[in-house]
Amino acid sequence: MKRNCILIFYLLFTVTAFSQKKINPKIGKNETEISSFLMADDYLAYGVQLVYRLSVLKKLKIGVGILYGANEEGGYISHAYGYGAMFADAQQFLGHRQKWSFGGQIGKGIYNHSYGDFKLKAGLYYSVSCNYRAIVSNKLLFNTSLFIGHRNFHYSNGNADYNAGLVGLRFGIVL
Repeated sequence: MKRNCILIFYLLFTVTAFSQKKINPKIGKNETEISSFLMADDYLAYGVQLVYRLSVLKKLKIGVGILYGANEEGGYISHAYGYGAMFADAQQFLGHRQKWSFGGQIGKGIYNHSYGDFKLKAGLYYSVSCNYRAIVSNKLLFNTSLFIGHRNFHYSNGNADYNAGLVGLRFGIVL
């Protein structure tokens, strides 16, 4: 794990160091982002997401997206179950080069898993993120995000809802 964290740090540092002088090609243009994520609440989820954003104002983009990942349940025997969500997305950019931004996503989670007599279903999904974009070329940006959010799960046994906050990292490319 420590080795993986160091490798990710060096990758981000290298991309950031070479991206400082280039012009941001996505200012005022529509974009597609493909990213991988790792998020954790009481479960660990990892997967991919796809977002398409339209440029509304010079420093604001809105879009729609989907995500799908493996929702891993720990214990003596580890199991992975699919977790998905469809969401609306908004990003507000900072500065004239628009390398930093704040974003938000809100949508409906897709998850249905049975535990004997109990069923766990997904409800509302939302997240808020702080993003940094490294400019790699005239057609490619590298995006990193730190996000916090919430996946609203419901048990169908009549007891109180199960809800936990999440923290995550996202790494992707913007085309």
